[in-house]
Amino acid sequence: LSSLLNLPNYPDRPDSTGYLTNAFESPSNIGDYYGQRVRGYVVPPATGNYTFWISSDDNSALYLSPDDQPAMKVQIASVNSWTGVRVWNVEANQQSSPVALEAGKIYYIEALMAEGSGGDNLAVKWQLPSGAQEEPIPASRCYPWGTAFSAPVIALHPTSVTSVENGVAVFQ
Repeated sequence: LSSLLNLPNYPDRPDSTGYLTNAFESPSNIGDYYGQRVRGYVVPPATGNYTFWISSDDNSALYLSPDDQPAMKVQIASVNSWTGVRVWNVEANQQSSPVALEAGKIYYIEALMAEGSGGDNLAVKWQLPSGAQEEPIPASRCYPWGTAFSAPVIALHPTSVTSVENGVAVFQ
């Protein structure tokens, strides 16, 4: 991953951006010699221990925060070489240790992947406390990066404006 992390444009000037709308899985076989960061928030449906897996070609790392703050993220799983699409058992480090999560709480999640040449893929799955696995984590459990979870705050109230009926009043 150092090839991605050491690029002068990483992380603030990506060549492209987009949204994953179906699941925590990026499209496969889209190119060579690139990196990607997939980030957002995950919301567990039940309280208990969750296990995560990451699958990728080439190497990758999966991070999870104990809350919605990216600064608190810790690496929980990785791929050191490569795997096939949704192949979860090539390396022991692809699987996280159990992580205690609370139902309805928002957690920041991030996956980094660096692609050399050949095939490419990235996906994340989890096992719920019930033992059920969601492969990959469905979009219904996720929120996109940048989602605001609190109501906006009016820091400076607008001044009164007088306007004729059916006229226009502008507040900034």
